[in-house]
Amino acid sequence: MGTRLLFGAVGALCALITALVLNALFAAILPPQQNTPNLLFQHDPEIVRRLRAAGAQFGDPQFSLMWNNFNDLDLHVIDPTGAHISYRNRQSPSGGELDVDANADFMTDRPVENIYWRPGHAPQGDYQVYVHHYANKGAPDPTPYTLRIVVNGRVREFTGALNPREESRRIRVNPTAVEDWEPLAGDGWGWQVFLIVGGWGAALGAMLALGLRLPQRWFGVPPEAFGWKRVLGGMLVGLGGGALAGLLAQGMFSLLFAWNPLMARALGFAVLGSVLGYGLARGTPNLPPRAAVLAGALGGLLASGAFFWALANATDATGRWLGAGMIGLAIGLMITFVRVVMRYAVVRSGGSVRPYRLNQRYRLDAPRR
Repeated sequence: MGTRLLFGAVGALCALITALVLNALFAAILPPQQNTPNLLFQHDPEIVRRLRAAGAQFGDPQFSLMWNNFNDLDLHVIDPTGAHISYRNRQSPSGGELDVDANADFMTDRPVENIYWRPGHAPQGDYQVYVHHYANKGAPDPTPYTLRIVVNGRVREFTGALNPREESRRIRVNPTAVEDWEPLAGDGWGWQVFLIVGGWGAALGAMLALGLRLPQRWFGVPPEAFGWKRVLGGMLVGLGGGALAGLLAQGMFSLLFAWNPLMARALGFAVLGSVLGYGLARGTPNLPPRAAVLAGALGGLLASGAFFWALANATDATGRWLGAGMIGLAIGLMITFVRVVMRYAVVRSGGSVRPYRLNQRYRLDAPRR
Protein backbone atom coordinates (compact mmCIF):
# COMPACT_ATOMS: atom_id res chain seq x y z
CA MET A 1 0.00 0.00 0.00
CA GLY A 2 2.88 2.39 0.81
CA THR A 3 4.35 1.96 -2.68
CA ARG A 4 0.97 2.46 -4.29
CA LEU A 5 0.50 5.78 -2.53
CA LEU A 6 4.05 6.97 -3.17
CA PHE A 7 3.38 9.18 -6.17
CA GLY A 8 0.29 10.71 -4.63
CA ALA A 9 2.40 11.63 -1.60
CA VAL A 10 5.21 12.94 -3.82
CA GLY A 11 2.78 15.08 -5.80
CA ALA A 12 1.20 16.50 -2.67
CA LEU A 13 4.58 17.18 -1.04
CA CYS A 14 6.02 18.94 -4.11
CA ALA A 15 2.91 21.07 -4.45
CA LEU A 16 2.82 21.95 -0.75
CA ILE A 17 6.48 22.98 -0.66
CA THR A 18 6.08 25.07 -3.81
CA ALA A 19 2.96 26.79 -2.46
CA LEU A 20 4.66 27.45 0.87
CA VAL A 21 7.61 29.14 -0.85
CA LEU A 22 5.28 31.15 -3.09
CA ASN A 23 3.23 32.27 -0.08
CA ALA A 24 6.39 33.64 1.53
CA LEU A 25 7.30 35.37 -1.74
CA PHE A 26 3.86 36.92 -2.11
CA ALA A 27 3.91 38.14 1.48
CA ALA A 28 7.24 39.84 0.84
CA ILE A 29 6.56 41.54 -2.50
CA LEU A 30 2.80 42.04 -2.94
CA PRO A 31 1.10 45.06 -1.38
CA PRO A 32 -2.22 44.60 0.46
CA GLN A 33 -5.17 44.85 -1.91
CA GLN A 34 -8.90 45.08 -1.36
CA ASN A 35 -11.95 44.34 -3.48
CA THR A 36 -9.78 42.42 -5.95
CA PRO A 37 -11.56 39.56 -7.74
CA ASN A 38 -8.80 37.00 -8.26
CA LEU A 39 -8.65 33.24 -7.95
CA LEU A 40 -5.91 32.74 -5.38
CA PHE A 41 -6.24 35.76 -3.09
CA GLN A 42 -8.84 37.17 -0.72
CA HIS A 43 -7.58 40.54 0.49
CA ASP A 44 -10.83 41.96 1.79
CA PRO A 45 -10.44 42.47 5.54
CA GLU A 46 -12.81 40.54 7.79
CA ILE A 47 -14.93 43.60 8.44
CA VAL A 48 -15.42 44.15 4.69
CA ARG A 49 -16.42 40.51 4.19
CA ARG A 50 -18.99 40.84 6.95
CA LEU A 51 -20.35 44.03 5.43
CA ARG A 52 -20.75 42.33 2.06
CA ALA A 53 -22.47 39.33 3.65
CA ALA A 54 -24.88 41.65 5.48
CA GLY A 55 -25.73 43.56 2.31
CA ALA A 56 -24.20 46.82 3.53
CA GLN A 57 -23.64 49.78 1.23
CA PHE A 58 -20.19 51.27 0.69
CA GLY A 59 -19.71 55.02 0.65
CA ASP A 60 -17.51 58.00 1.47
CA PRO A 61 -17.41 58.69 4.31
CA GLN A 62 -18.19 55.30 5.78
CA PHE A 63 -18.07 54.21 9.42
CA SER A 64 -18.17 50.48 10.20
CA LEU A 65 -18.08 48.57 13.50
CA MET A 66 -17.20 44.89 14.08
CA TRP A 67 -17.07 42.71 17.19
CA ASN A 68 -17.15 38.97 17.88
CA ASN A 69 -19.97 37.94 20.21
CA PHE A 70 -23.76 38.22 20.71
CA ASN A 71 -23.60 41.36 22.84
CA ASP A 72 -25.23 44.48 21.40
CA LEU A 73 -22.82 47.30 20.53
CA ASP A 74 -24.05 50.41 18.75
CA LEU A 75 -22.35 52.77 16.32
CA HIS A 76 -23.00 56.51 16.61
CA VAL A 77 -22.02 59.27 14.15
CA ILE A 78 -22.67 63.00 14.51
CA ASP A 79 -22.30 64.72 11.16
CA PRO A 80 -21.14 68.34 10.52
CA THR A 81 -24.75 69.57 10.56
CA GLY A 82 -25.26 68.20 14.08
CA ALA A 83 -27.48 65.31 13.00
CA HIS A 84 -26.95 62.23 15.19
CA ILE A 85 -27.20 58.88 13.36
CA SER A 86 -27.67 55.71 15.43
CA TYR A 87 -30.21 52.94 16.01
CA ARG A 88 -32.63 55.64 17.27
CA ASN A 89 -32.31 57.76 14.13
CA ARG A 90 -31.13 55.71 11.16
CA GLN A 91 -31.17 58.48 8.55
CA SER A 92 -30.09 62.10 8.60
CA PRO A 93 -31.26 64.99 6.39
CA SER A 94 -27.68 65.20 5.06
CA GLY A 95 -27.97 61.72 3.50
CA GLY A 96 -26.23 59.56 6.11
CA GLU A 97 -27.79 56.18 6.85
CA LEU A 98 -27.35 53.30 9.29
CA ASP A 99 -28.13 50.33 7.04
CA VAL A 100 -26.89 47.39 9.16
CA ASP A 101 -27.58 47.00 12.91
CA ALA A 102 -26.43 43.55 14.05
CA ASN A 103 -27.64 41.88 17.26
CA ALA A 104 -30.65 44.17 17.19
CA ASP A 105 -32.19 43.54 13.76
CA PHE A 106 -30.65 40.04 13.67
CA MET A 107 -28.46 37.93 15.97
CA THR A 108 -25.00 36.69 15.00
CA ASP A 109 -21.63 36.00 16.59
CA ARG A 110 -19.97 37.83 13.68
CA PRO A 111 -21.78 41.18 13.98
CA VAL A 112 -21.20 44.38 12.06
CA GLU A 113 -22.80 47.84 11.85
CA ASN A 114 -22.46 50.41 9.10
CA ILE A 115 -23.17 54.13 8.55
CA TYR A 116 -22.40 55.66 5.17
CA TRP A 117 -22.97 58.59 2.81
CA ARG A 118 -23.07 58.27 -0.95
CA PRO A 119 -19.79 59.55 -2.44
CA GLY A 120 -20.05 63.24 -3.28
CA HIS A 121 -23.22 63.78 -1.19
CA ALA A 122 -21.76 64.13 2.33
CA PRO A 123 -21.57 67.49 4.15
CA GLN A 124 -18.15 69.07 4.65
CA GLY A 125 -16.73 69.52 8.12
CA ASP A 126 -16.00 67.50 11.23
CA TYR A 127 -17.62 64.15 11.95
CA GLN A 128 -17.72 62.63 15.42
CA VAL A 129 -17.95 58.85 15.84
CA TYR A 130 -18.09 56.66 18.92
CA VAL A 131 -19.18 53.19 20.07
CA HIS A 132 -21.67 52.42 22.85
CA HIS A 133 -22.09 49.05 24.58
CA TYR A 134 -25.89 48.90 24.69
CA ALA A 135 -26.50 45.49 26.31
CA ASN A 136 -24.84 42.27 27.39
CA LYS A 137 -26.60 39.28 25.83
CA GLY A 138 -24.70 36.48 27.52
CA ALA A 139 -21.14 36.87 26.24
CA PRO A 140 -18.30 37.84 28.59
CA ASP A 141 -17.29 41.49 28.87
CA PRO A 142 -15.46 43.70 28.16
CA THR A 143 -16.26 43.22 24.47
CA PRO A 144 -13.40 44.05 22.08
CA TYR A 145 -14.36 45.90 18.88
CA THR A 146 -12.86 47.27 15.67
CA LEU A 147 -14.01 50.59 14.22
CA ARG A 148 -13.14 51.20 10.57
CA ILE A 149 -13.41 54.65 8.98
CA VAL A 150 -13.14 55.29 5.25
CA VAL A 151 -13.03 58.91 4.13
CA ASN A 152 -11.68 60.72 1.10
CA GLY A 153 -10.00 57.59 -0.29
CA ARG A 154 -8.21 56.86 3.01
CA VAL A 155 -8.83 54.25 5.70
CA ARG A 156 -7.97 53.80 9.37
CA GLU A 157 -9.01 51.27 12.01
CA PHE A 158 -9.40 51.88 15.74
CA THR A 159 -9.76 49.19 18.40
CA GLY A 160 -11.00 49.11 21.97
CA ALA A 161 -13.10 47.15 24.47
CA LEU A 162 -16.26 48.14 26.38
CA ASN A 163 -18.32 47.00 29.31
CA PRO A 164 -22.13 47.37 29.34
CA ARG A 165 -23.34 51.00 29.14
CA GLU A 166 -19.84 52.28 28.44
CA GLU A 167 -18.99 54.62 25.56
CA SER A 168 -15.71 54.78 23.70
CA ARG A 169 -13.85 58.03 23.28
CA ARG A 170 -15.20 60.23 20.51
CA ILE A 171 -13.10 60.33 17.37
CA ARG A 172 -13.22 63.55 15.38
CA VAL A 173 -12.69 63.18 11.62
CA ASN A 174 -12.34 65.86 8.95
CA PRO A 175 -12.10 64.59 5.36
CA THR A 176 -9.57 67.29 4.51
CA ALA A 177 -7.12 66.16 7.22
CA VAL A 178 -6.55 62.45 6.59
CA GLU A 179 -3.40 62.55 4.46
CA ASP A 180 -1.52 60.41 7.00
CA TRP A 181 -4.12 57.61 6.85
CA GLU A 182 -3.58 54.49 4.75
CA PRO A 183 -4.70 54.82 1.11
CA LEU A 184 -7.69 52.70 0.24
CA ALA A 185 -6.60 50.12 -2.33
CA GLY A 186 -8.23 50.09 -5.73
CA ASP A 187 -10.45 47.51 -7.33
CA GLY A 188 -8.10 45.05 -8.98
CA TRP A 189 -4.62 44.49 -10.35
CA GLY A 190 -5.66 44.31 -14.00
CA TRP A 191 -3.19 42.32 -16.06
CA GLN A 192 -0.96 41.84 -13.02
CA VAL A 193 -3.50 39.39 -11.59
CA PHE A 194 -3.03 37.13 -14.61
CA LEU A 195 0.75 37.28 -14.26
CA ILE A 196 0.59 36.39 -10.57
CA VAL A 197 -1.82 33.47 -10.99
CA GLY A 198 0.02 32.31 -14.13
CA GLY A 199 3.34 32.45 -12.27
CA TRP A 200 1.87 30.45 -9.40
CA GLY A 201 0.69 27.78 -11.84
CA ALA A 202 4.03 27.78 -13.67
CA ALA A 203 6.02 27.17 -10.47
CA LEU A 204 3.62 24.43 -9.45
CA GLY A 205 3.85 22.76 -12.87
CA ALA A 206 7.65 22.83 -12.99
CA MET A 207 8.06 21.33 -9.52
CA LEU A 208 5.43 18.64 -10.08
CA ALA A 209 7.04 17.69 -13.41
CA LEU A 210 10.35 17.20 -11.62
CA GLY A 211 8.95 15.53 -8.52
CA LEU A 212 6.74 13.06 -10.39
CA ARG A 213 9.52 12.01 -12.78
CA LEU A 214 12.54 11.38 -10.57
CA PRO A 215 11.13 8.64 -8.28
CA GLN A 216 10.18 6.58 -11.34
CA ARG A 217 13.89 5.82 -11.82
CA TRP A 218 13.44 3.07 -9.22
CA PHE A 219 10.33 1.58 -10.84
CA GLY A 220 11.53 0.28 -14.17
CA VAL A 221 11.43 3.41 -16.34
CA PRO A 222 14.35 3.40 -18.83
CA PRO A 223 17.44 5.36 -17.69
CA GLU A 224 17.35 7.65 -20.74
CA ALA A 225 14.22 9.28 -19.30
CA PHE A 226 16.43 10.81 -16.58
CA GLY A 227 19.10 12.52 -18.63
CA TRP A 228 19.38 16.21 -17.93
CA LYS A 229 17.84 17.16 -21.27
CA ARG A 230 14.78 15.00 -20.64
CA VAL A 231 14.41 16.25 -17.08
CA LEU A 232 14.83 19.88 -18.10
CA GLY A 233 12.47 19.45 -21.02
CA GLY A 234 9.83 17.91 -18.77
CA MET A 235 10.18 20.78 -16.30
CA LEU A 236 9.78 23.34 -19.09
CA VAL A 237 6.69 21.55 -20.38
CA GLY A 238 5.26 21.49 -16.85
CA LEU A 239 6.13 25.16 -16.40
CA GLY A 240 4.40 26.12 -19.64
CA GLY A 241 1.35 23.99 -18.86
CA GLY A 242 1.12 25.46 -15.38
CA ALA A 243 1.40 29.03 -16.68
CA LEU A 244 -1.35 28.40 -19.23
CA ALA A 245 -3.46 26.75 -16.52
CA GLY A 246 -3.13 29.81 -14.29
CA LEU A 247 -4.00 32.25 -17.08
CA LEU A 248 -7.07 30.28 -18.21
CA ALA A 249 -8.24 29.70 -14.64
CA GLN A 250 -8.01 33.40 -13.79
CA GLY A 251 -9.82 34.24 -17.01
CA MET A 252 -12.64 31.85 -16.10
CA PHE A 253 -12.81 33.28 -12.59
CA SER A 254 -12.88 36.89 -13.81
CA LEU A 255 -15.57 36.09 -16.37
CA LEU A 256 -17.93 34.43 -13.89
CA PHE A 257 -17.16 36.41 -10.73
CA ALA A 258 -19.97 38.95 -11.12
CA TRP A 259 -22.47 36.14 -11.76
CA ASN A 260 -21.57 33.86 -8.84
CA PRO A 261 -18.28 34.23 -6.91
CA LEU A 262 -18.47 30.76 -5.32
CA MET A 263 -19.13 29.01 -8.61
CA ALA A 264 -16.48 31.14 -10.31
CA ARG A 265 -13.84 30.01 -7.83
CA ALA A 266 -14.85 26.33 -8.04
CA LEU A 267 -14.77 26.33 -11.86
CA GLY A 268 -11.56 28.37 -11.88
CA PHE A 269 -9.78 25.80 -9.72
CA ALA A 270 -11.20 22.96 -11.85
CA VAL A 271 -9.79 24.61 -14.99
CA LEU A 272 -6.47 25.19 -13.23
CA GLY A 273 -6.18 21.54 -12.21
CA SER A 274 -7.30 20.04 -15.53
CA VAL A 275 -5.05 22.18 -17.75
CA LEU A 276 -2.14 21.68 -15.36
CA GLY A 277 -2.76 17.93 -15.48
CA TYR A 278 -2.70 17.95 -19.28
CA GLY A 279 0.53 19.93 -19.34
CA LEU A 280 2.17 17.55 -16.89
CA ALA A 281 1.03 14.57 -18.96
CA ARG A 282 3.01 15.90 -21.94
CA GLY A 283 6.25 15.90 -19.95
CA THR A 284 5.93 13.16 -17.30
CA PRO A 285 6.29 9.37 -17.85
CA ASN A 286 3.33 7.15 -16.96
CA LEU A 287 0.84 10.03 -16.79
CA PRO A 288 -1.81 9.52 -19.50
CA PRO A 289 -3.41 12.79 -20.67
CA ARG A 290 -7.03 11.81 -20.13
CA ALA A 291 -6.41 10.47 -16.66
CA ALA A 292 -4.30 13.52 -15.78
CA VAL A 293 -6.98 15.95 -16.97
CA LEU A 294 -9.69 14.11 -15.01
CA ALA A 295 -7.53 13.91 -11.90
CA GLY A 296 -6.56 17.56 -12.21
CA ALA A 297 -10.17 18.66 -12.50
CA LEU A 298 -11.15 16.58 -9.45
CA GLY A 299 -8.15 17.92 -7.56
CA GLY A 300 -9.17 21.45 -8.55
CA LEU A 301 -12.65 20.98 -7.13
CA LEU A 302 -11.17 19.64 -3.91
CA ALA A 303 -8.79 22.61 -3.92
CA SER A 304 -11.68 25.04 -4.17
CA GLY A 305 -13.33 23.35 -1.19
CA ALA A 306 -10.09 23.68 0.78
CA PHE A 307 -9.86 27.35 -0.21
CA PHE A 308 -13.43 28.04 0.94
CA TRP A 309 -12.67 26.34 4.26
CA ALA A 310 -9.49 28.37 4.69
CA LEU A 311 -11.27 31.67 4.02
CA ALA A 312 -13.79 30.86 6.72
CA ASN A 313 -11.34 29.45 9.28
CA ALA A 314 -7.82 30.66 8.45
CA THR A 315 -6.32 32.75 5.62
CA ASP A 316 -6.11 32.76 1.84
CA ALA A 317 -2.43 31.72 2.18
CA THR A 318 -3.60 28.55 3.94
CA GLY A 319 -6.11 28.05 1.14
CA ARG A 320 -3.40 28.27 -1.53
CA TRP A 321 -1.26 25.82 0.41
CA LEU A 322 -4.04 23.26 0.89
CA GLY A 323 -5.36 23.74 -2.65
CA ALA A 324 -1.97 23.07 -4.22
CA GLY A 325 -1.64 19.92 -2.13
CA MET A 326 -5.03 18.64 -3.31
CA ILE A 327 -4.13 19.14 -6.97
CA GLY A 328 -0.68 17.56 -6.58
CA LEU A 329 -2.12 14.59 -4.69
CA ALA A 330 -4.82 13.92 -7.30
CA ILE A 331 -2.45 14.10 -10.28
CA GLY A 332 0.24 12.06 -8.53
CA LEU A 333 -2.24 9.29 -7.74
CA MET A 334 -2.81 8.84 -11.46
CA ILE A 335 0.77 7.59 -11.83
CA THR A 336 0.12 5.15 -9.01
CA PHE A 337 -3.06 4.00 -10.75
CA VAL A 338 -1.26 3.51 -14.07
CA ARG A 339 1.51 1.49 -12.43
CA VAL A 340 -1.03 -0.78 -10.72
CA VAL A 341 -2.81 -1.43 -14.02
CA MET A 342 0.54 -1.97 -15.77
CA ARG A 343 1.49 -4.62 -13.21
CA TYR A 344 -1.87 -6.29 -13.75
CA ALA A 345 -1.34 -6.29 -17.53
CA VAL A 346 2.13 -7.81 -17.24
CA VAL A 347 0.85 -10.54 -14.92
CA ARG A 348 -2.12 -11.34 -17.20
CA SER A 349 0.22 -11.57 -20.19
CA GLY A 350 2.42 -14.06 -18.38
CA GLY A 351 5.26 -11.59 -18.54
CA SER A 352 5.32 -11.47 -22.35
CA VAL A 353 4.78 -7.69 -22.29
CA ARG A 354 7.67 -5.86 -20.70
CA PRO A 355 6.94 -2.96 -18.36
CA TYR A 356 9.12 -0.48 -20.22
CA ARG A 357 6.98 -0.86 -23.34
CA LEU A 358 3.95 0.10 -21.33
CA ASN A 359 5.90 2.96 -19.82
CA GLN A 360 6.92 4.32 -23.18
CA ARG A 361 3.61 4.03 -25.00
CA TYR A 362 1.15 4.63 -22.14
CA ARG A 363 -0.84 1.63 -23.45
CA LEU A 364 -2.25 -1.33 -21.57
CA ASP A 365 -3.14 -3.62 -24.46
CA ALA A 366 -1.45 -6.80 -23.22
CA PRO A 367 -3.02 -9.94 -24.73
CA ARG A 368 -5.03 -12.15 -22.44
CA ARG A 369 -4.27 -15.84 -22.00
